[in-house]
Amino acid sequence: MRISYTFLILILISSCVEVGFKLPMPPKGKALSSVPLEIIKFYSELDSISRDSNKLTIDDFLDGKIDDKLPENSVLKYWRGNYFLNQQEDSLWNIIMISPSGRSSFEIYHLDGGNEKTLELLKNITSVEEITDDKGELELIIIDPTFKEFKKIIKSGAYEKVDIYN
Repeated sequence: MRISYTFLILILISSCVEVGFKLPMPPKGKALSSVPLEIIKFYSELDSISRDSNKLTIDDFLDGKIDDKLPENSVLKYWRGNYFLNQQEDSLWNIIMISPSGRSSFEIYHLDGGNEKTLELLKNITSVEEITDDKGELELIIIDPTFKEFKKIIKSGAYEKVDIYN
């Protein structure tokens, strides 16, 4: 069974304004062909995450059917001690950061375009395209940072930790 790796995060951040990248990041990260066993093991032990129809499913881990292959629309990169899960939706990439946080545990980070502080940080680092809905409410942020700008985004604290324990 192939796991839909939008890695729990896209469920948990569904109420946020998405930040879409034009390309997978980081540009100089090492692309991995499969999900490392240490990540699979950690997430397979979680039992507080629910299933969504087409996003992420931790339940697949829990029933013992673990597959480390990435779906066609996903790229997993490793750079400077962190994993970056890139999942393509239409022509844009949603990117989460998976960071080791001690012995066999990981923390998940995402960009919330609806957070004014995050949006301001992004605007100070790279060009930002804001997409609004019919009511004029912000619904999507599109960015295309250079490698140097991406490094600044990581260092700026724009990526926010997601609490996966409900």
